[in-house]
Amino acid sequence: MQAEQDRCRFRRSLHDTLPRIHRSVQLPQRDAPLHLTCFVIRYIQVIPAWLEQIDTLCQAAGLNFRPVRELILHSFSSVPERQPHEHGLGSILDEAYLAHRTMEEINDILQPLCGTPILPMDPMVANLVVRELLGESLACQLDNLSELLVRRFEPEQLDPAHLVSLILSKQRFEDDPGNWPDFAQHMQISLLAPAMDRELDNSH
Repeated sequence: MQAEQDRCRFRRSLHDTLPRIHRSVQLPQRDAPLHLTCFVIRYIQVIPAWLEQIDTLCQAAGLNFRPVRELILHSFSSVPERQPHEHGLGSILDEAYLAHRTMEEINDILQPLCGTPILPMDPMVANLVVRELLGESLACQLDNLSELLVRRFEPEQLDPAHLVSLILSKQRFEDDPGNWPDFAQHMQISLLAPAMDRELDNSH
């Protein structure tokens, strides 16, 4: 993160990326690269805390999330030098997307079991924005890898005692929402609804 503050390499690269981003991604009119860079920094920074909190919730439910968590963290510790000129945010954005998509999938698995999402904010918008930054081909590869990770986490039905424990643990996190910021919204980044997107198509 400090390297980005010093050199602004990722922010400069967004000037080339922005024209390719789908118009359904709504960005602030002033200095969109700065807003996107701040968004990506927060997207990456929250991962360790979010993984730890999901691990805590899973432990309360009698579920073992630890193998998935360790694999995700290992991906960050062994980032290959895909391009010699690529450093900082751009070089770990795909690992960050993998982490967030896996957490989103875990949430989707547990929600029907406990009747409530374990994530107090919907990560879909943030993940779709990063998907646009990565490109469809790479994002699809990471989605497939996320599915492989999630196969290591296949819980059965929760017994009543574990279900109560999970809900109580989730309530403690909801009492401190600052740990789960909807940073896409905070950065004034949003997605057009499909109907609105079709209206734009019809207007041209």
